[in-house]
Amino acid sequence: MANYIKLEDAKRQCIIDTYFTDDDEYLESLCDTAETIVSELVNEDLDVIAACHDGELPTPLIHAMRMLVEYMYANRGTDNENQIPDAVYMFIKLYRNFA
Repeated sequence: MANYIKLEDAKRQCIIDTYFTDDDEYLESLCDTAETIVSELVNEDLDVIAACHDGELPTPLIHAMRMLVEYMYANRGTDNENQIPDAVYMFIKLYRNFA
């Protein structure tokens, strides 16, 4: 299960009613995937970033992960030509480690 994005966050972002539970397991896997993607794109472990910010992951990275979850959920099982929202990259580059 994801450390920084919870199921409730994912449902809120995807505009899914809390009583709908059929996709909960899938959404949790998307949360894990979004965290992995963001960690790779910032080139840093998310726990290291959180440690530098009083144990909390910066809000822009949380938003980037939520947007990734929404994107992946909305485009599952399709050969959609949509791209990951540019805002995701904008949020991530604020914390990118170039070392």
